[in-house]
Amino acid sequence: PSSATIICAPRPIQSLKTMAAKKKPVKPKVATKGGGGGATVMAKKVSSNGNGSNSSSSSSNANAVPLLPTVIMAAIAFLGGVLTPPSLHVARSVGVDPARNVSSNNAMPAASSFALPSYLPCSSHLDEYLHNAPVPGLHVICVEPVYLDDNGKASAYPPSSDMSRVLSEANTLRFTFYKGSHASPIRRRIKIAGSKNGGIASISWQEVSVKFVEELGLASTGPKQQPWAAFTATGERIAGEIDDLVRGDVTKVGSNAHIMTTIGASGMIVIAQGGNWRWPGVRAGFRRTVELAPPPPPPRNLGDDKDDDSQPSVEAPREARNVTIQTLSLQPLVLSIEGFLTDSECDYIANKASPSMKYSSVSLKDADVGKAASNWRTSQSAFLSADNDPILREIEHRTQSLTRVPRSHQEYVQVLRYGKGEKYDAHHDYFDPAAYQSDRNTLQLIQFGKKNRFATVFWYLTDVHDGGHTVFPRAGGLPPVHDHTDCTRGLKVQPQKGKVIIFYSLDAAGTLDPLSLHGACPVLGEEDVKWAANKWIWNAPMGYVRE
Repeated sequence: PSSATIICAPRPIQSLKTMAAKKKPVKPKVATKGGGGGATVMAKKVSSNGNGSNSSSSSSNANAVPLLPTVIMAAIAFLGGVLTPPSLHVARSVGVDPARNVSSNNAMPAASSFALPSYLPCSSHLDEYLHNAPVPGLHVICVEPVYLDDNGKASAYPPSSDMSRVLSEANTLRFTFYKGSHASPIRRRIKIAGSKNGGIASISWQEVSVKFVEELGLASTGPKQQPWAAFTATGERIAGEIDDLVRGDVTKVGSNAHIMTTIGASGMIVIAQGGNWRWPGVRAGFRRTVELAPPPPPPRNLGDDKDDDSQPSVEAPREARNVTIQTLSLQPLVLSIEGFLTDSECDYIANKASPSMKYSSVSLKDADVGKAASNWRTSQSAFLSADNDPILREIEHRTQSLTRVPRSHQEYVQVLRYGKGEKYDAHHDYFDPAAYQSDRNTLQLIQFGKKNRFATVFWYLTDVHDGGHTVFPRAGGLPPVHDHTDCTRGLKVQPQKGKVIIFYSLDAAGTLDPLSLHGACPVLGEEDVKWAANKWIWNAPMGYVRE
């Protein structure tokens, strides 16, 4: 499909979507009656079909049977027990699912103990996540709860509105791996089982994570590598490589039961080697609709001063809403979202920053020490903190919901102003450790390469009719540039009030992406002034923004 719709806010499942008819799973046979449990129902059925008598006959009737017939019947029963299939097969033949016979003393929590994620089965959503070429560090795994019997036969569950029942009855997860989120016909499939009657919550996350590492070739965290993480298909983080399991209370978020229940209920999960969520671009022009969570209520100490003229009334969305993300480029990954900010929010940000605007500085590489920033950048800028500002705080939460990366990874808002002829030559937002070997402060900031700017969320606060484009001169894998002032090649994005773009400085593996080179083309219109702002998002918490 050319577009996809996803409801992204975590919520209990209302129904499971219908799988494609051409790949209809085997339906485990479940008895509709017989509250005494599968084994009890099975015993009555087998006895009734064996000799036509009721298994609950009184002992006085049994004592009246002559000795010789009794011996003969005992021999027949013995041979029948040896030669007949295991009772599990008998149970299935009479419509009883032995997975329902779960001990009341089982320590595993019910799936209803947790808020289940949105269910996105691969049968109907896989095309919204796979790419025509491998994407380093981004992996897709299809997840299917199944019941594994004593003979190793796996029975899948049909579409059902009762996911809690499926998670309680199934004892195995079947994983299909798409390494590099690549639409390749060659893929691996494995099964990992828990205890027979313990449900999906009894499967070991430790065992599952080891298999993920083996199947996907995931690198371990190290001096320049952030730990990998697993996400639902809507970007909700499930667990990571070095997360400590919550022990003792199996009903808590972060426990083994919670992790495995979330994985089992997702239908599809995404593994990011770099540890942070990136929306799969799929292809240029691809569109997906995602839900932005409503902002939390402001703390009591924010916006309480009704006489403060610096906090004007700003029209802002207060409820969950949908936005459409469009892929502009895969190399580098550039996404566009229209209507992210309201007009009044755009005006508020520009007006608040205006008194503090100064000509912009740059972080000089070793080779550029001593040169003026105006050699590359002639804009004005100011940084704004959201502390004691409910409007900026709300936009920070909205940015977090859009990117699925925590607020603690964000820097302060940088507001930018470009007058006629002002520009910023092509550059990278990340810090390449090799280019800052003489700058000890920068090296310590980035932990010598382990931390870095992961993504940039760029907000357009005004329309610009002539010039002022954001240019990506290496989009599509174009060769390195020699003229960093050139605005004639690559991808160009025109400023549009309220629109934002997201571009990623690191790939999904957490590696610097040289194709993320970008610049601000000169404003050409006599009456045009380009106001913009951006949020730099790091691959780890930085301490700029307080949770």
